[in-house]
Amino acid sequence: MGDPSDWFLTPRERGNIDSAIDRRRGDGRAWTDGNAVEALVHGRTYFRRLLGELRRLDRGAWVHFTDWRGDGDERLDGEGTELGTVLSNLARRGVHVRGLIWRSHPDQARLSEQEAVHLAETVNQAGGEVLLDERVRRAGSHHQKLVLLRHPGSEDDDVAFVGGIDLCHGRADDEDHHGDPQPVALDDRYGPTPPWHDVQLQIRGPAIGDLAWT
Repeated sequence: MGDPSDWFLTPRERGNIDSAIDRRRGDGRAWTDGNAVEALVHGRTYFRRLLGELRRLDRGAWVHFTDWRGDGDERLDGEGTELGTVLSNLARRGVHVRGLIWRSHPDQARLSEQEAVHLAETVNQAGGEVLLDERVRRAGSHHQKLVLLRHPGSEDDDVAFVGGIDLCHGRADDEDHHGDPQPVALDDRYGPTPPWHDVQLQIRGPAIGDLAWT
């Protein structure tokens, strides 16, 4: 790969004076090395891996997530693994669950406000804290898809997932591309269960600190 500095922009090249990541380590770098990164291709692969990591969390651990859309009834891996159920059970067990989701606009506009509200209410009633945010420019949205799992006192077990896959309907597809059994409505040409091809990175190592900082 060569010198990582040949690949990444310097703070001056990025020109974002509001970013504190460059300053947090004192070396002026906005990147880290020594990370283990794995590409999880397809939502079904990602959801199963995420579920396995969520099941490892003990009391006092932390779940942080951001999402463009979140569906509380989206199954991560079969019956009983609905997203809202999994997160609520963690909160009841003493895991700190914190989320930030785009509030979106009503379903009548082919968006997902009702689903966001339902997921937030489900998790919050169990003791978590999921906030809905609409502080965006006109026609804008939050579009981050990040999950960060932290194990205080056992930081080597910390893991993050970041990429293009939302925790919602339509994403749990695989390499056969028959689509998610819980589909989203797209153009009729894609059929009743539209295929979805995307990727999420699993990250372990120092980069988790930067993701948490964001």
